[in-house]
Amino acid sequence: MCFDNTDPPLCLRVNFLKTTRENVLDALKTLGIKAEPSTFAPEGIIYEGHGALDKFQALRAGLCQVQDESSMTAARLLNPQAGEFVIDACAAPGGKTTHLAELMQNRGRIVATDIYETKIKHIKQNAERLGITIIEPLLLDARKLGDKFPEQADKVLVDAPCSGLGVLRRKADLRWKKNPDELKKLPALQEKILESAAKTLKLGGALVYSTCTITQRENQNVIEKFLATHENFELVEMKTFLSHVTNTDGFFAAKLIRKN
Repeated sequence: MCFDNTDPPLCLRVNFLKTTRENVLDALKTLGIKAEPSTFAPEGIIYEGHGALDKFQALRAGLCQVQDESSMTAARLLNPQAGEFVIDACAAPGGKTTHLAELMQNRGRIVATDIYETKIKHIKQNAERLGITIIEPLLLDARKLGDKFPEQADKVLVDAPCSGLGVLRRKADLRWKKNPDELKKLPALQEKILESAAKTLKLGGALVYSTCTITQRENQNVIEKFLATHENFELVEMKTFLSHVTNTDGFFAAKLIRKN
């Protein structure tokens, strides 16, 4: 698609634990950068034609985090509350994890898992920069979550490993690394992670399954297959962002509730 060859805007998520969107917009204006509020996320800021951000003090001081506005949907859809126990099943590098913590007012508990030690370090670094203390990074395969935390979590986020076809504007090299065989294998992995994550939920708990891809095989089909074998779960909302329509990263999110 020609759209994937265009330059994407830079998106920032304002850290409401430390500041306001207006303050960050003012800081950007001081640097001569024209930015505007996101229409999709109340903490989002967008600007085109950006340069290096290494001198942007607000970012270094943890007042904001680089994150596309479409992906901010995941934490907002899960709607975690202060004091809850939340699990982020595939958390690195911690963008969505720290967003969850900010929405929880840095009160409660978040277990953030990944299978790579280096990525666990990234979660810790992002949390420290943003001033967040409730995140517990854990080296764990998400397919084992159900055994580790059976029926304990209030909320669970599954930002599943995916083909990444929704972020080709930002990661142009991905288009040369994908092959049909890989795309066929991903749903099986996604289904296993979703199955295990669902087992961690308390009765009445909520789960959000999300990806940064646009294929039905990795999105709607995974949810439909799960619901067909789990009558105790209900789909309450589903969001799809198509890049050429929304001018965001391509993104999918579905919210499920565990019921009787």
